Amino acid sequence: MSTTATGTAIEPVRELGSPRQEAWRRFRRDRVAVVFLWVFAAFFAVAVVAQLLEFAQGSPFLYELTLKEQGYPVEEAARPPSLVTWQSWLGTTSAGKSVLLRVFHGTKVAFVVGTCGAALSVLIGMTLGLVAGFVGGWVDEVVVYVYSTIASIPYLLLMLALAFIVRQGPIAETYRGLFFSEYVSLGLFNIVVVIGLTSWVTLCRLVRAEVKKVKELDYVHAARALGYSRTRIMFVHILPNVFHLVIINFSLTFVTAIKSEVILTFLGVGVDREPSWGQMIAGAKS
Repeated sequence: MSTTATGTAIEPVRELGSPRQEAWRRFRRDRVAVVFLWVFAAFFAVAVVAQLLEFAQGSPFLYELTLKEQGYPVEEAARPPSLVTWQSWLGTTSAGKSVLLRVFHGTKVAFVVGTCGAALSVLIGMTLGLVAGFVGGWVDEVVVYVYSTIASIPYLLLMLALAFIVRQGPIAETYRGLFFSEYVSLGLFNIVVVIGLTSWVTLCRLVRAEVKKVKELDYVHAARALGYSRTRIMFVHILPNVFHLVIINFSLTFVTAIKSEVILTFLGVGVDREPSWGQMIAGAKS
């Protein structure tokens, strides 16, 4: 700290770093954000453990992760939590399967649904909103008509209808020819597709409105004057300036996707071949 001729103390000027460094510095000062980052990391670690357990057991759907191989008596199925083995800490199901391992695997399913479903939703909403806002005209009118129609249908009913259609339609046939069909159940694939097709409306509205504002700024007019193509202007000059909406919407859709999977699986049209939180809640009724 230096002083002036009058003796007044002057605080030293902190040198600014790059935008990423400044963003990380602000993030570290936000205690709530840091806490939730650790919570997210904990759930992610649980999902990774579930995947490692699958590889160790050689079963992609955890069919073999029972306590019978651990010397746990078969007659002890559907028992309360105990300390016989670490797998029995949360008790067992009526089939003698570890509830703890099913929770682990349910966490992995939740992460897959949340990440893939939100990514598909964001991709659709971002692309349609970007094109509609920039091009305008009849393209904008068609996009507005489509998302207004979807928004007018009750969300749960729309998901249920699409879940039945996807499960038995051409999308199911396409799934059977994909390379990951041996590791991802049809129910999980359907949930991701349904969430992606029903959760993009909000982001599309926001991106469309923001693009309409941004495309009138001086730097966009300068890009047009330089002869840049529409595609370059949209994805190089406009998209980075509206991408903050995409990041925020992805985090919100991630949570919504997990809740939607639980609801649809509980109703019998969701994940079917592997343990999930929705299956565990539905199984608690019996």
